[in-house]
Amino acid sequence: MKSAKRYILAIVLGSVIGVLTLVGQKYLPMNLNFLANSGAVWLIPAFLLSYFEKGNRIQSIAVTIVCLLGCVYGYYIFESVLNHHAFALDGGALLWSGIALAAGAVFGIGAFFANQESGRLKYFGMNLLPAVFTAEGLNNVIHIRDYGHMIPAVIMKICIGVILYLVINGKDVVRPRNLTAYVVTTALGVAAFAIVFGNM
Repeated sequence: MKSAKRYILAIVLGSVIGVLTLVGQKYLPMNLNFLANSGAVWLIPAFLLSYFEKGNRIQSIAVTIVCLLGCVYGYYIFESVLNHHAFALDGGALLWSGIALAAGAVFGIGAFFANQESGRLKYFGMNLLPAVFTAEGLNNVIHIRDYGHMIPAVIMKICIGVILYLVINGKDVVRPRNLTAYVVTTALGVAAFAIVFGNM
């Protein structure tokens, strides 16, 4: 029963985030609109849900994937209702479903390792959220021609990543293992965004 509640919560949370994303895209001002157009934002509730559920590896991955799929389908189903057309599994929904599966696996296992008492992978798990925001901002800088109209938003993404790093790591921000995890994970994130960006 507890396991079922975990996945129901993931579906509900994801669906709500998906709906709020569509609302935000319509009503948020330009310099805050990135909050509704950032894949990184969806990863926050998905990661934190798995982190606080404290499940095993498989459970953490599954909960994260379910939450992200809830975001995807909550968004696309609500969009079809709002715009009065039939919901269809088109290219956009399928692409984001694939991203949800891949990102859910990475961030689910990251949430599991972040919960561990020690170990090298703990620091990579802890720094996933800071890294993904920093990586998205750096990806925007790389493709600045497409984002020149929203420079403040690009800067805010990078700042959010750095602030999250400082908050999560506290007094250990200058320790080599924390910095290394943050830098390496950010670099991998930039590569992942480049792959996704090239397929959008």
